Amino acid sequence: MSKQTIRTLKTTSILVIFLLSLSSIVHSREDQVERLIQNLKSENLDVRRRAVWALGEVKDPRAIEPLIAALKDENRPIQINAIYALGRIGASAVEPLIAALKGDDRVIRVNAAKALRKLKDPGAVEPLVAVLEDENPYVRLNVAWALGSIKDPRAVEPLIKALEDRNSYVRKNAAWALGKIKDPRAIEPLSAALNDKNSDVRENAVWALRIIKDSRVVEPLIAALKDKNQKVQGSAIEALEEITGENFGQDTLEWQKWWEQNKKGKNY
Repeated sequence: MSKQTIRTLKTTSILVIFLLSLSSIVHSREDQVERLIQNLKSENLDVRRRAVWALGEVKDPRAIEPLIAALKDENRPIQINAIYALGRIGASAVEPLIAALKGDDRVIRVNAAKALRKLKDPGAVEPLVAVLEDENPYVRLNVAWALGSIKDPRAVEPLIKALEDRNSYVRKNAAWALGKIKDPRAIEPLSAALNDKNSDVRENAVWALRIIKDSRVVEPLIAALKDKNQKVQGSAIEALEEITGENFGQDTLEWQKWWEQNKKGKNY
């Protein structure tokens, strides 16, 4: 047998061993994912928790549906880990999560909205908007939160409508979301929200107007200096100082006087 033939045989053997080793690794990974998916059904809390976390690290699309089912696990940390895991898997989890928004299970809808908030995919905007009027307030407030995180202008009008929601937490999150999107269309509705009966809503409306940073927000913020809630007052002072560069503290009269003298031509 020639030396060339021996070298060829050696090279072929090494290649075969490598391919067999690679195949073994692939099958091993597939087996691992399947085992983890099965572990999600375990009665042992610790086993389920570790399986959810591990599936997020593996990032295998086969885990998406089982992880969505895990969103309604009786254990709160497992629900949270399932949201994290779906976020780690990425874009391929968006469509199944959108489908989960339409389900009958409230817990699934809430956690699907939370997972979509982490993914921040613009493709989820319209499905989220459709659920912004869900019968359950926990769903609505998490949907508003998700829309604010995605920051898509298509959500502005629905979020403006949500400023009138019967639930104060929904209104609060809607105000926050409008601030994140920074669309001038929200200035007037947010200014109206400064009269909301809930102080948290008013505080978030002040924050949102501060973020939008438009000359039209100055007068409503000056009016907010008279708010009966100190946190709202403080937020209004900070907003006015940041937007105008002036420092009149809580002196409403000084702010009004300054604004009358300077409002013409202002465009922050």
